[in-house]
Amino acid sequence: MKVSRGIVAALLGTTMLAGVVSAQQTPAAPAPTTQQKAEAARDFMKLSTDGAVAFRALHLARIAIFEADPVAAKKLIADTRAALAKAKVDSTAFMKAEAALKAPKGMNASPAAATATASGPAVAWLPIDGQLTLGEDFVATPAKAAAVADANKHLEKGQRKEAIEKLKLADVNVMFTMALAPLDRTMADVDMAAKLMDEGKYYEANAAMKKAEDGVRYDSVAAIAVPEKAAAPKTQ
Repeated sequence: MKVSRGIVAALLGTTMLAGVVSAQQTPAAPAPTTQQKAEAARDFMKLSTDGAVAFRALHLARIAIFEADPVAAKKLIADTRAALAKAKVDSTAFMKAEAALKAPKGMNASPAAATATASGPAVAWLPIDGQLTLGEDFVATPAKAAAVADANKHLEKGQRKEAIEKLKLADVNVMFTMALAPLDRTMADVDMAAKLMDEGKYYEANAAMKKAEDGVRYDSVAAIAVPEKAAAPKTQ
């Protein structure tokens, strides 16, 4: 799968599909399941702005520690905790087993998830970022390339619904990849970082924040459900 240029509907207000119209033909992917369609409808428009703010502040707090500015780091950690508290009630988190997440190639999946089963315990995931990509079965044709170009014009204006409609009408299969933070574990790691900062243990606090950042996982769902074409009937 080729990842498109641009990212972060929550942070930048747009997610681009440029740079992928020359994709080569690959075997057609299976049609999306009913569950995948429901996930796409639920998650595509519901990234957590507060969650994105929290992770931005978290990263800046680590930079502040590196620059020997504990006062700024403490303030940023407080901002992180406040943003996560808001994210917890913003109705964007959803429950899913970690092993059921479908990370694209090259994106991290935990060792535990690799050996676990999809029926494992479900945890609350906070969608903090997202990116659109063309499906692996995309074949560039003049009509589909034009649809991608039109979709990008809408995405530049933050018109995600209109972009998706353009692609859907052209039968362009699109996947939506989300960056997900395990909500409870992240909040616990950030709380620990705040405690360690108060104790003057800056190295340990940085390690706790790194653990929170490293806990981010990825999941891909079908943003557009393009049905698989039925095979032609066999002739007698």
